[in-house]
Amino acid sequence: MDLAVLKTKLGDDYVALESYVADLTGQRDAARKESEQGRKALKARVETLETLKTRLFDRLGLADEADIDALPDAKGQAEAVKQFEARVKRLEKELTDKTKALDETSGRYRDTRMTAEMQKALAGQPWIDQELVESYLRAKLDWQDDQIIYRHGETPVPLAEGVKLLVKDKPNLLKTAAPNGSGWSPSSGAPAQPNAETLSRQLFAQVAGKQPPPSAGTAGA
Repeated sequence: MDLAVLKTKLGDDYVALESYVADLTGQRDAARKESEQGRKALKARVETLETLKTRLFDRLGLADEADIDALPDAKGQAEAVKQFEARVKRLEKELTDKTKALDETSGRYRDTRMTAEMQKALAGQPWIDQELVESYLRAKLDWQDDQIIYRHGETPVPLAEGVKLLVKDKPNLLKTAAPNGSGWSPSSGAPAQPNAETLSRQLFAQVAGKQPPPSAGTAGA
């Protein structure tokens, strides 16, 4: 994504956003590289230990771990098994920790990227309340591989196409007429422009799939 398209819209905040995204991208790439290398090394070490385990069990005449209890009470054998199990557990923990760190970094990167691309897609439209529209839109976004998609009913479409469909389906979210003639304008003769509370209740109902909550003016009726 080219963040430069947001430079005019964000003003002084653009430099901070660009720096933050670059930092997260660097963290993600470094964590991914470290995790991939670590996983290969850990996998090789685990395979080596599994080979040693098989040789040890063959030497001791054991079929599986359950036969360990049947071994003679020899301190050396017990200690060897104990050390082996401790090494396996340590390797498993290292792999789990590295995987968790990579997932957290990737999650932060995806969240920042989704926000930036969503704001880019929404730019240029005179929304009545862009924050409400962003909240509604985010609830309908998802990832497909490395691409952000908009769920239009049961059909996934690219984000930019999803915003066009949103304008077409809900022109009342706009302050003025959209390029296709939809939307609200003071001189259009259309019903009065909905306020932020009305929009919030409508979007809440559409996201939650139920009736909107009562407004402040009707709650006590």
